[in-house]
Amino acid sequence: MSASNPVTDSIRHSITKNGFPGKVVRLPFKPVYDSCKKNGTALTDVLDSLKAENIIGSTEGDYIVFRSPEQAAEAVQAKQATANESSDDPSWWSKLSGMGDLSGMAKDAMDKMTPEQLAEVKDRVANMSDEEKKNILKMMSQFNNPFKGK
Repeated sequence: MSASNPVTDSIRHSITKNGFPGKVVRLPFKPVYDSCKKNGTALTDVLDSLKAENIIGSTEGDYIVFRSPEQAAEAVQAKQATANESSDDPSWWSKLSGMGDLSGMAKDAMDKMTPEQLAEVKDRVANMSDEEKKNILKMMSQFNNPFKGK
């Protein structure tokens, strides 16, 4: 076993208590990250240390998911199978373009809003963080060019 630290030991204890290696175990990302920060260690170092012990950790949304190597291989195969199936389906862009003129639809929807609803939309936009505004602009620019982010 490699040299361990408190974060690695805590994760190992938590996942074992929750059924690892027989089960896939998810831990919330934020507490694990905060623990790494508190103990002055990088999360990637912790995950690499666990990987050396055949504990494969990957970030998935708001969780870090821990799997055995066999379970990790199965997850990769399942993800590839899903990707192959979804490539047979029309893409999200095809579905959107089939809806017609989105900007015209948005304008029509806003024309039908009451002054109170328009004020609420204006307030929500005003209260958004700069990051949220940037994300919306990025998303809207991708509507103009669906291949830009790929």
